[in-house]
Amino acid sequence: MERAFAVIALTAVGTISALPANAQTFVSRRDSTALNIVGQPFNLGELGAVVVDDGKEIKFLHVAPADMRPKAYKEIDVQANDVVLMCNGKRLKTLKELEAAYNETAVGAEFKMGVRRQEERFLVSFAKADPKDLPKMVMQMAATGGPASGGGGKMQRFTFGGSGQDAGDMAPLLGIGLIIGKKDKAFKVVGIMPNAAQGDFKQDDIIESFNGEKIKSTQQLSELYEKLAVGAKIELQYKRGDKTMQASLTKKEAQGKVMIR
Repeated sequence: MERAFAVIALTAVGTISALPANAQTFVSRRDSTALNIVGQPFNLGELGAVVVDDGKEIKFLHVAPADMRPKAYKEIDVQANDVVLMCNGKRLKTLKELEAAYNETAVGAEFKMGVRRQEERFLVSFAKADPKDLPKMVMQMAATGGPASGGGGKMQRFTFGGSGQDAGDMAPLLGIGLIIGKKDKAFKVVGIMPNAAQGDFKQDDIIESFNGEKIKSTQQLSELYEKLAVGAKIELQYKRGDKTMQASLTKKEAQGKVMIR
C-alpha cells in the first residue's frame, strides 16, 4: 500500500520532517557549531520527541507538532531546545537516568519532568502510555561531518515508527530541490521544492543512479550527495513509468525556506 507523505523542508539551518503512515523522519542540518550528541538519543513516544545529551545538557532535539501526537498528549507544552533538569523529583545528570526513570514508571502513572526554556522553569507531566497503544518505534541515526546539503556542517537523521528499518527512510538533496524517499522498494521523489528544484522531475519518479552509481540506499545517496562541493555537476538517471530519463544538475547552496505538504 502506498504511503502518503507530508514533507516540511526548512533549508539553511533547519529541519526536514516526513510523516508516512505510522513513521516520522526528520533531518537536522546545522553549521560548524552543530550539536554534538553523546550516546544514543531517547525517544518519548507520547510526545513524538527526541531527547539527547549534548555533553552539557539534556535537551529536546525534536518534538512532534501537537496535531501529530496521540490525542491525550496534544496539550503537553514542550519544544525543541527545552532543557530537562529533573524527572520524577530527581535532578538529572545523564540521559540514561531519564530513560531509566521513564522505564520504571508504571503504565498510567504520571511521569514528571522539570524543564527550562531560556529563563523560564516549569513542570511537564503526562500519564505514561501503554507501549502497545503507541506506534512501534524504530530509531536510526546517521551523522556526517562533511558538507551537508549545499552548505557546511553536519547532517543528523532520525527515524521513528513503521514496521522495519526502511520506515520513513529519506535523502534530502536540498541544493537541487529534491527529497528522495524509499517507497515500495524503490527510491522515489517524495518532495519537490518550489523555486529550488532543477530538471523535469515529478512526484514518484524513480531515481536509479547518481553520477553513474546505482542507488542502493538513501544513506548511500545522502553520502554521495553530501561529499560533493557546491557547484559540482550531478548526473541523475531516473525512470518515469517505462521511460528512462537523464538529468544534468548543479549542486547549489541551500537558501531560504520552503514548505511542501
